Amino acid sequence: MDTKTILQKFEETAAFYMNELERYTAEALAKKPADDEWSIGQMYDHLLHSANYMQLKAVEACALGQGTIGAEKSEAGAHIFALGQFPPIQIKVPASAQYAPSNEHAPEELKQRLHALVEKMREVEPTLSTISSEQRYSHPRLGHLSAVEWYHLVDMHFKHHLRQKERLDQFVGA
Repeated sequence: MDTKTILQKFEETAAFYMNELERYTAEALAKKPADDEWSIGQMYDHLLHSANYMQLKAVEACALGQGTIGAEKSEAGAHIFALGQFPPIQIKVPASAQYAPSNEHAPEELKQRLHALVEKMREVEPTLSTISSEQRYSHPRLGHLSAVEWYHLVDMHFKHHLRQKERLDQFVGA
């Protein structure tokens, strides 16, 4: 998939997430189904944090030549990129401070952060063609990904969490 199409698809996904924020109060965003599960606000925070501080940072690392030449995706990474999406399974990460997104968000704050991410994706897209596809940066599960793959992962990750969002919407009655 070309980068302009990836950007267009992400803009559509982000617009859906932004529009959905109209449905929530701050209280609904913070409501958790269980102590060991995330709220809707935490899910949004996780998506935004992952995009800005993992996925787009990996694109930047590839651009700066800080990747690994010749490294490949893992079997799981090859499978996910062949599908163009994550499989429809729930992934539970072990509880830790690293995986405990903030649970204090107003809908407007999340909307502003989403808008800023869309702008960042628009800024990054034209630079992707200048980054060698040989530069690959390591993902803990998917192996070594190119800058374009990391960029694509932003939208894939947001779409993967739509199933979680649907479950949380049912929980909060949204």
